[in-house]
Amino acid sequence: MKKLKAFSLVETLVAMVIGAISIAAISYSYIYFNSSYQKIMDKAKMSQAGRSSVKIIAKDLRNAGYKNINYTPTWDRWIEKIDAYNGTKGDKLRVWYSTSAQDRIEISYYLKTNNSGETSLVREIIENPVYSPMKRNCERYDLQINCTPVTIIKNATDFQVFFNDKDGNRLNNVNISSTENQSKVHTAEVYITVRSPNELLKNPITFEMLNGGTAGQFTKSDKYLRETFYISVYLRNVVKL
Repeated sequence: MKKLKAFSLVETLVAMVIGAISIAAISYSYIYFNSSYQKIMDKAKMSQAGRSSVKIIAKDLRNAGYKNINYTPTWDRWIEKIDAYNGTKGDKLRVWYSTSAQDRIEISYYLKTNNSGETSLVREIIENPVYSPMKRNCERYDLQINCTPVTIIKNATDFQVFFNDKDGNRLNNVNISSTENQSKVHTAEVYITVRSPNELLKNPITFEMLNGGTAGQFTKSDKYLRETFYISVYLRNVVKL
């Protein structure tokens, strides 16, 4: 009679333990590398979105105040800042410049919150804003139906704008009611704070946005990663030296 060989109970238990450890190690490695990959992708998305948004804003700021030499209507709007716009802690930036001898446009940047509570930085364009305003990005442009601003960057948690004169001093009350204050603006500083799409931190941290050095403007405690993008633009068409 042929003798059959098999694993003993001890050998079976040892094999099961080794297998369980191997499976646990593989699972942990998968979770770790998947989490690391998600962090890298989220950071890359934040950086790309932030860099793209500041480039768009910088271009509009450089055009702010440009007036075609043949433009004849009254010209009293160049640049404006509105603090804490639309119930948010963020500012609203508005610039005006002509696109031809007959037309000019108004471009606005501000934070907008959707029904889910997510905040985005949007860009709104209005053609001929003073005499015959027509919003762009409409479902029916001719009838001005369902006009919505374009989202520049999602998950934008703060948007701050500061104006400085030629000596580097802060300028307040820069708005369309005062052409004198508008003409004093030499440079514009813009800060955009972007939040990661997913929670990336193990433990919650407290994030605080300082508006012009004043604490308590925006405070949040969560596991999201945030990054702030900054630009400083010389307003060549606005400043009157």
